[in-house]
Amino acid sequence: MPDSAPIERPEDAHAAGARGDGGTKFAHALLFTGHMIDRADRKQPRFPAWAEGRARDAIHAAIAGLEWKHPGATVGLAGGASGGDILFHECCEELGIPTRVQLALPADAFEEESVAPAGPGWVERYHRLLEKAGAELHIMQPSDGMLEGATDNIWQRANLWMIEEANRLATERALLALWDGKVGDGPGGTEHFLEVARECGIGVLAPIMMERVLASGEANDPSSVV
Repeated sequence: MPDSAPIERPEDAHAAGARGDGGTKFAHALLFTGHMIDRADRKQPRFPAWAEGRARDAIHAAIAGLEWKHPGATVGLAGGASGGDILFHECCEELGIPTRVQLALPADAFEEESVAPAGPGWVERYHRLLEKAGAELHIMQPSDGMLEGATDNIWQRANLWMIEEANRLATERALLALWDGKVGDGPGGTEHFLEVARECGIGVLAPIMMERVLASGEANDPSSVV
């Protein structure tokens, strides 16, 4: 069960119909946030490379088990980092769900910062993801991610930008997280995304907890949006 159901105000439907692109394109928008594969020099393991298969199974089960309030098409939204992001896009593809790749930095800079440290295999998958994305690859612009006002932190802005896009694309929205339950290494991490999603009326699903993934390899029970 989500701990915060999407806030549907009466004016939302009218606002959706008034948007410049013809209103909402999908019935549901599924946002994702999650940890990257650990860098080689990480002292406290969070998402070690050996846990990839377990995390994939958990993400796949959570997506496949979602029950939305209303019928219709779903779109997934996530970044392109090694680990959680790429696994989410790959699982959505397996389940027939289209996704948008939203990068906080230009593709090359994003690769250097958030993909390459995990190794060449992840870089190859990142390139494949961007190639498949085509027109659904989006790079954050200076005017994006301003729901909380101006900020110099691109990762915080990227979280807010994804929420802006979810609001634009669909009337029913939810956030799935792959999380260790801790404060992030810096601003704009998974904890921040969960916090601002709640504040913005996004349904927050029970996170896939890394501790459970690492300990047992069992996926969390699929959550429903209600």
